[in-house]
Amino acid sequence: MHQQLLKISAFFIFIARAYQFYFFGAPFRSVFWDESLLSPIVVGLFNYSWYDYATSPVVNKYIEGFTKVCSFILVASALSCLFWHKLKATGPKKIILSLGVVILLFLGFCLVKSKNYDVLQFFELSIQIAVPMVFLFSKNLARINEERLTLWLKIAIVLTFVPHGLFAMGLIYVPGHFIDMTIQILGFSETQSKQFLFIVGALDILLSVLIFVPKVAKYALSYAIFWGFLTALSRLISSFNSDFLWLSLHNYTYLVLYRLPHAIIPLIVYLLIPKTKILTKKLTTNEN
Repeated sequence: MHQQLLKISAFFIFIARAYQFYFFGAPFRSVFWDESLLSPIVVGLFNYSWYDYATSPVVNKYIEGFTKVCSFILVASALSCLFWHKLKATGPKKIILSLGVVILLFLGFCLVKSKNYDVLQFFELSIQIAVPMVFLFSKNLARINEERLTLWLKIAIVLTFVPHGLFAMGLIYVPGHFIDMTIQILGFSETQSKQFLFIVGALDILLSVLIFVPKVAKYALSYAIFWGFLTALSRLISSFNSDFLWLSLHNYTYLVLYRLPHAIIPLIVYLLIPKTKILTKKLTTNEN
């Protein structure tokens, strides 16, 4: 069961990012148009003025072309994960998946760069990056060590939910779209929205601790499943317009898809907990 959920999660992540890149672009210009970062290469190595580079329509087309190529690689990565067991060519599918992971890592760096080096932007992608890495570093997905998988996924959950909680609590800053979605969905005032976000942000931090406490881990994971699904779906609900049905689906469904693993991964851990307990008991019995 958890193997199928992992495949679905990886597929959602890659296919949604591919859709985003193809139709809406990616924040690559935050790097490619950073004078302090690329000027030594553009000016020093290629002897090309920065102004000419930054205003060149040819360079802009290259960036757009690169983004489209990345979207095709992400589609290939999505299909590789979805049909992982049916694809016998281990080398090619791992090469494709490696490229997909590199693109996600570069996306994370670009998001950090575009938000004035706010590293929490990168950590919010932890589940989205950790899931395909399970495929990449597993010799045999069908025989994967479930205890290690559980620990790996728990760490990914923490690294995703803690930054989300810190943002919601306003300990760094509260993203404007958090407040907007709360107002639009729940009808709260701005003050009420901030109070609500502070509470759910604190719960995000709390569940990140409790998932490592055996007696309450399943309760914490149940909340993570519910909240992960709700926050993913809220992207579509808050901006949905029935008068522009297809446009709403086009603009916001991909935002839901790459966030659905924020609910699916806690579900996988929830399902694995009884198995890891049984395995631990067997190992203890054998040692005695």
